[in-house]
Amino acid sequence: MATTEIRTKRLVLTPLRVADAAELVEVLADAALNEFIGGAPPTLFGLTALYRSQVAGPSGGDEIWHNWIVRLLDGDSGVGFVQATVEGDSADLAWVVGAPWQGRGYASEAAMAMRVWLSDTGTQRFEAHIHPEHAASQRIALAIGLVATGEIDDDDEEVWTLAESSG
Repeated sequence: MATTEIRTKRLVLTPLRVADAAELVEVLADAALNEFIGGAPPTLFGLTALYRSQVAGPSGGDEIWHNWIVRLLDGDSGVGFVQATVEGDSADLAWVVGAPWQGRGYASEAAMAMRVWLSDTGTQRFEAHIHPEHAASQRIALAIGLVATGEIDDDDEEVWTLAESSG
């Protein structure tokens, strides 16, 4: 299934292109975005290489990568990204919204739109891995129907899955 554009009331999620790195490198420049995941803000060279790899997709296996740039409908500016790694009927979800746009519900709106799109294309199980102290990501997970499992993965992040009543 090809990644397609998704529209919400305030956002448009556009399938990732390598050229998006030039715009998103500024959005992702805030070191605070890496507080819970580690690392440093990307360079243009590094982000371009990452996006080239993501656009190419996985090399073999049954995994499918869906990556979207989150853009505001009024102005078309990129404010972050959402992504899903799908294998069979399961998806591992992730989201990042740049610091200047946080606290406005954009990440929740984009993540829910992604979850609905994936559901419509046959995905039934959803999971996210969230640092136990990352309250903002936990709120987004709750907003899209995920609940904490108490399970900690190899990266010391808690596994969140779709609540039974949210299916």
